[in-house]
Amino acid sequence: MDLPLLQPGFYTVFLEEMRSHVKLGVLPHETRPQAVSFSVAAIVSRIGPGDGLEDVVDYNHLRDTIIDLTTDQHYGLQETLCEAIIENLQRHPNVHGVIIETRKLTVYDDAQAVGCRMAAIPAEVRA
Repeated sequence: MDLPLLQPGFYTVFLEEMRSHVKLGVLPHETRPQAVSFSVAAIVSRIGPGDGLEDVVDYNHLRDTIIDLTTDQHYGLQETLCEAIIENLQRHPNVHGVIIETRKLTVYDDAQAVGCRMAAIPAEVRA
């Protein structure tokens, strides 16, 4: 995943290749969960100056958001799922931007994956 250069005071936390079974797709057979991978990066600022989880945006926030949004929920499009993840992550006051990539892992026998990548990065955080 390509990450942008950032202004001082911002940095990135990320989660790569998290795998889950998700109800995702518009075809009749896609109502059953299928293997999907998630890579997400959040552009953040520190919450406090200390050395504890309370001082940062914990990467568990990334994982928990994906789990919360995909448990017992069906998405027709990867685009819709990516938009939901971006929207939910950006509700945290110290998340200033998000890059998300989803990949369906079992669509074609002759391809590793099909996917969608989206980013919501405001100009003021870019270097």
